[in-house]
Amino acid sequence: MKNGVVVFKTCASLIIFSSLLIPSMNLQSASANTDHIQTVPQWVKHNASWWAVGKISNDDFISGMRWLIENKILPVTDIIGETKSNQIPDSIKRIAYSWSQNKISDAEFLLGIEYLIKNGIIELDSHFLSKVTRERLLEVSVTNDTKKPVVIIPVFTAAAYEEPGFYAYYRGQCNVDCLTTIIDTEEPFGYTASQNAINVLQSLGYDTITDIDVDKNPHILSHYDKVIVLHNEYVTQKEFDAITNHTHVIYLYPNSLYAKISVNYDQHTITLIRGHQYPESNITNGFGWKFDNSQFEYNTFCDNWNFIEVKNGIMLNCYPENHLSYNIPLLKTIEDY
Repeated sequence: MKNGVVVFKTCASLIIFSSLLIPSMNLQSASANTDHIQTVPQWVKHNASWWAVGKISNDDFISGMRWLIENKILPVTDIIGETKSNQIPDSIKRIAYSWSQNKISDAEFLLGIEYLIKNGIIELDSHFLSKVTRERLLEVSVTNDTKKPVVIIPVFTAAAYEEPGFYAYYRGQCNVDCLTTIIDTEEPFGYTASQNAINVLQSLGYDTITDIDVDKNPHILSHYDKVIVLHNEYVTQKEFDAITNHTHVIYLYPNSLYAKISVNYDQHTITLIRGHQYPESNITNGFGWKFDNSQFEYNTFCDNWNFIEVKNGIMLNCYPENHLSYNIPLLKTIEDY
């Protein structure tokens, strides 16, 4: 105790997202929506001020922050660490002091804390993380939603990535025979065909259908209020038309609707028709789609994730496969759209 106040040295320095430290960080995309952020108890500002002027050590400050988070006194939302760091920039203390003097909002302060957690400066107990993650996922479940969303599972894309297949041809390791591959709906789809997204969204109550369902019956999408497209990179003309004509689509992965294929349902195969520099080297998107966003395909960190509005929906500006299991703000945005 100090002057009647518990010294849980809160990391006001945590506003590392500030333009002083990380100019490129987009606060809107990082928070997705700050309406959910609660108020930080006023007494926490005393700790921030003490730390900023050197009355509290870095270690004590971090320990206090950990206690405050794990006891749910600080209502942070993004609590999953992604990288490791051992240093807090000295300039953060100036930010801590500014927050303690009411010059920076609580929402900004909490986003800064979340940044420190994600960078491993504040390490939380694994049991706490598991429990909180489960609780937060329940908040974004669509099981009882009145609007009907559906996710399209990219079985055609999974087939295209099989080896030897399309990519063996692209690498020059085989001839055009590799541009016909078998459709296997039983195998795990992996990173390139959104397996993690399928698992997460199904667990949250989203209906799922496959490329095959849409290709055989394009009108199936009219039964749903919202369509979520994953890494459906390879699609037929029928599927492309069905998706782009729906009025409420979330293009959750860049590089979707990129290459045109045909399907032989008797032989259970797909064949590349157009796209990926085939049949001519100057061809990129096989549909000539003006909303192609493949430039974001290799942005796998999703630090500054954001949705871009297009004619019939919104598109994410990063490849979220490794983030959907815990990125509650992103999952909440998907649910709310």
